[in-house]
Amino acid sequence: MAKRSKGTRFVLANKYFWIGLAFLAAIGLGLYLVLNNVLMPSYTRQGLTVTVPDVRNKSYEEAARVLAAHDLKAERIVERFNPRLARDIVYEQTPEPNVTVKPGRHVFVTVNSGQALMVTVPRVGDLSLREAENRLKAVGLKVEDLLPDTIPSPYPNTITRQDPMPGDSLPQGAGVRLWYSTGLGQTYVQVPDLIGMSVRDASQRLLDLKLRPVVVGETEEQAALDEQEVRRQSREPGTEIRAGSEVRIFTEEAEEVDIPPILEQQEQGLGF
Repeated sequence: MAKRSKGTRFVLANKYFWIGLAFLAAIGLGLYLVLNNVLMPSYTRQGLTVTVPDVRNKSYEEAARVLAAHDLKAERIVERFNPRLARDIVYEQTPEPNVTVKPGRHVFVTVNSGQALMVTVPRVGDLSLREAENRLKAVGLKVEDLLPDTIPSPYPNTITRQDPMPGDSLPQGAGVRLWYSTGLGQTYVQVPDLIGMSVRDASQRLLDLKLRPVVVGETEEQAALDEQEVRRQSREPGTEIRAGSEVRIFTEEAEEVDIPPILEQQEQGLGF
């Protein structure tokens, strides 16, 4: 213990020890200052910001050059079609213009593809007005015209017809014409005898009388269904019903389908 104490006192009394220790401390402090004030700020660019320029309505190449001049990087995202702009013109950007960001940030730009995407027209019949509009908007279409149907229908404010028909193709952004129900008519008409007629002729006969045909058949192909023969109808010939009431026509012998009570009340004038 005595020897160790003497050795410790010798080291602590040695000026070269303190000089070396101070030298190491100075080196450590210098490295810390360089790392904290030079290397880290240059790596993280702490305290540096740039303002995002407006590159909309510029070509993608020009937008990329402008962003690079501001120490930003352009990144093209999914192209969309905008009929009001030329091909490859930027019409959306994220972040938006005049936003403050760090240098080196990616700016996502959407450019015009120059060619409209084709989408399939969905079926919106029997939907509410709002739901039909949302269904079209979901596939990139819009309501071009919304018109009251001249033929009454049991369910007010629901879509009764559309043009183009479901399954047709339209350019994205195109419009679809819709007709909606204003409710049942106030006049009464007699149900005609449809047995033996083709589905097409029977449907047209009902429409001429301002009645709504509802076709029940095995095939979903409209052309084939139109040529089939009506084997049964849900309303007896000669029955008087309100204009706009539904008449089901069947292409096969099937069990009778009951008419919903609420529909019967509407047709009798009790649901208003």
